[in-house]
Amino acid sequence: MSNTRVVVVGGGISGLTTAYRLRTLLGSAAEIVLIEGSRRLGGALRTVDLGGVALDVGAEAFLVRRPEAVDLIEELGLGGQLRHPTPAAPTVRAGGQTMPLPTGTMLGVPGAVADVAGLLSVQGAAQVAAEPAIPLRWEPGCDASVGLLLRERAGDELVDRLVDPLLGGVYAGRA
Repeated sequence: MSNTRVVVVGGGISGLTTAYRLRTLLGSAAEIVLIEGSRRLGGALRTVDLGGVALDVGAEAFLVRRPEAVDLIEELGLGGQLRHPTPAAPTVRAGGQTMPLPTGTMLGVPGAVADVAGLLSVQGAAQVAAEPAIPLRWEPGCDASVGLLLRERAGDELVDRLVDPLLGGVYAGRA
């Protein structure tokens, strides 16, 4: 396999993991080239300085009910750096107040306006309440973000205060 050449495009967590797995599978004789368009590796995952304290930003978690991520972390010798979530109930800060994360939502998308009423202004709650009557403008095959679809149907406030922060924390991206 000494003539094996592979190019991995993208130096985010998926690209880095792919390059690592290829090296493990193909051995040291394979040529593996990682191409990244930005000045640093890691994609959305990075460390920033916040008042002199190193803070990891990007995706905040991974699912431990599946063993693959934990196995990789252990294999890389990073198991001792794992941090487990606090047992404290999740909260959200909106309108100058910190409140419990609504329980009747799926990644911030409410099943009913009552689930998010305390987090939104009267106007924001009214937009969520009106959502079921708004025709869906999405066409099958069109590429639209969750944020765009929800903004059109339930308003900016729901997306900005709840959906975008939750999706960003889980998936390291914008709604």
